Amino acid sequence: MNMFSSLEFKENLDRFLSSPLLGNRRDFLSNGCPYTRPCRPQDLQAELFTKALTEQELDRNSYLAAQRMLNVIYEKDLVLLPTGKQKKLDINAYQSFYSSDHYRSGEVIREDLERHCFDFLNHEIQISGKWDIESFTAYCQQELDDIAQSESSLLKNLTASADPESATRFFLIQCAGDFLSEASAMGRNVLGNFGSHTSELFKVFIDEYGYGVHEKKHSTIFEHMMTDAELDNRLHTYWQFYTASSLSLINYFHYISKNHQYFFRYLGALYFTEASLAFTTKSQSKLVKQVFGGRVKTKYFDEHTHIDVHHGRMALEKIIMPVVKEYGEGILPEILRGFQEFAHLQELADEDLYRHIRTHDTLAELQEMASRYQAQEGAEVAEFVESEGELSVTHCHDVNEHFSVVSGEIDLVFSPHKRVKLKAGQAIVIPKGILHGSCVVSKQCTYRVTEYRGELCAS
Repeated sequence: MNMFSSLEFKENLDRFLSSPLLGNRRDFLSNGCPYTRPCRPQDLQAELFTKALTEQELDRNSYLAAQRMLNVIYEKDLVLLPTGKQKKLDINAYQSFYSSDHYRSGEVIREDLERHCFDFLNHEIQISGKWDIESFTAYCQQELDDIAQSESSLLKNLTASADPESATRFFLIQCAGDFLSEASAMGRNVLGNFGSHTSELFKVFIDEYGYGVHEKKHSTIFEHMMTDAELDNRLHTYWQFYTASSLSLINYFHYISKNHQYFFRYLGALYFTEASLAFTTKSQSKLVKQVFGGRVKTKYFDEHTHIDVHHGRMALEKIIMPVVKEYGEGILPEILRGFQEFAHLQELADEDLYRHIRTHDTLAELQEMASRYQAQEGAEVAEFVESEGELSVTHCHDVNEHFSVVSGEIDLVFSPHKRVKLKAGQAIVIPKGILHGSCVVSKQCTYRVTEYRGELCAS
């Protein structure tokens, strides 16, 4: 950034973060309001976002914060109203979320946030050589065959959890941000005119929306699954528990759809998503059945297992191949890049999910490690004093953290179903990049944090 753009970014970031919808909350759930999106503004200085992250830096808090802000910015283009049993509209929150001033400040900072979050893909994904439609389809088919034939890491990791039900609910929460706003990013690309291919893409789009029958809409079916799993089925109830990597999957499609220079990249990502879901949803359905038995219906995953075979074939044969024939093979590297980029983001999100679940499973061990740890002499220690009810919005740290309570009591919250209460003299190690928040449950609590430089059992 040059000096002018850096100043412009800082001013608009401050303006964007000043929205009360993004400020600290008194609870961890949104209670049916889709507009409350806490981002811990006090942590977010402009200089954190002035460079692109490397893949090795995606566990930083700035990555989580940037993905959260991007999601807010992108979803201002969507119509979001409260749903479910309690449909009361907070008109002030509604007006604030869609205010023109907040929209403008978000648009100014959007490209720099996108660079911060997604530029690492330019280094990780290298497209070289000359591609024709035959080599493209052969490559993609091999990748999809590998997925079809490989053991499901999701099924393996979540059923091996010490608490499979909690782990599976955490997985469903990661899906909720996308599945409850089904195919919204796709809607950005069905407008306009690019010939008969527009209509083919629209067929996929209206499939997701149940051809106008609300009970058949995929998001509606997922709402029923959330209810069966004893989870709130309203959009963004669990905003504070979306990991940065799960947000990246939602945001990537908005990123390459809002920026129409990436339209061909979008086609590749669409193809990977639709074709691979035909395989991955089988294991997702099996997971839910194995963990919950018949208590949770798996229609959402089962329907995708069936329909995405068709969608994957449509994306290739009815959209990509005719578009390449009409506009030339020069667009194939971009289509392939979209295919590979989203596949890579999905791999990163899977590993991040498993790392969170391993941490949830080993909270007792992390407490034991913390109790034995002796900080190095001269290590920087920060001490905080907070009153009852003080809540720290979920966040993560750039380093492993040793968290110890001096007096009082505090709840550390790692998911809606995983909490640790710490009293005076107790401590825990929080691995870097792991989502967590806190809430003081005594009249007052004093706690200390310092960098933990020992070995970890849960990362």
